[in-house]
Amino acid sequence: MTYRYLVIVTRRLRALAATAAVVALAWCTLGTSAQASDKIVSADGQQQWISCAGSGSPTMVISSGLDADHTMWAKVLPGLAAITRTCIYDRPGLGPSPPRQGSLVTDAGQQAQELHALLQAVGVHHKVVIIAHSYAGLIARAYAVQYRHGLAGMMLMDAVFPGIQRNYLPNYAGPWHEGGTTIDMDASSAATDGGPNLGHLPLVVLTAGSTGDGQTAQPIWDGYQRAAARLSTNSLHLYAPGSGHVIQQDKPERVIQAARLLIESIRTHTPLRQLS
Repeated sequence: MTYRYLVIVTRRLRALAATAAVVALAWCTLGTSAQASDKIVSADGQQQWISCAGSGSPTMVISSGLDADHTMWAKVLPGLAAITRTCIYDRPGLGPSPPRQGSLVTDAGQQAQELHALLQAVGVHHKVVIIAHSYAGLIARAYAVQYRHGLAGMMLMDAVFPGIQRNYLPNYAGPWHEGGTTIDMDASSAATDGGPNLGHLPLVVLTAGSTGDGQTAQPIWDGYQRAAARLSTNSLHLYAPGSGHVIQQDKPERVIQAARLLIESIRTHTPLRQLS
């Protein structure tokens, strides 16, 4: 799963994924009371597409990986919205979202700020659960640094880690790019504040069965995934056997299972249930 591999695979799968119209239809199969609402919203100087469906609390917010949009999640959206209110958005330049305004250089900290502003603009003022795939793991961590009081839980799905541009494989060196935007990876890593320490926040780390980077890289990747699980004293580290990096495409049922465990822990105020 080199950086280049990550982008190529994401684009190929996105081309095969459902169109936005099909995704919207999938949401609507949940019933009238849970039908999706989608729109492009201006907040914090950017315009971003967002769609929400389902009911219940807390709200789950899905943040996609590098250069990926909401269509990558078509297989899991109905299942997630059946658990609780679920929102998914596209960063500037991705999916229906217009290109980034102002500087075309950004980082995970700024993107976390833009996500928070977007949620506020659509009336999501209560605590949320962030489900972050791949690069978005840095956005989720940065969100926790800036808005810890607004988090009810987090799920990191085969997520990248702070310093990946220096501490993994040479072809992961920054900057990274998506949707006409350059991502400053050093600033993105700094925005996570070295972690952050999530205390007892419910945290699920879901790791793919294979990185695609070969046998030498696999133990390194797995080590960083285990380190991510140590960010919280209330965490659960799950694997998705047989899955590649895009777990929501390869093993959608595993994503839904992990989300259900996370919401159960939050609603019952009990530690995450370990699977036998």
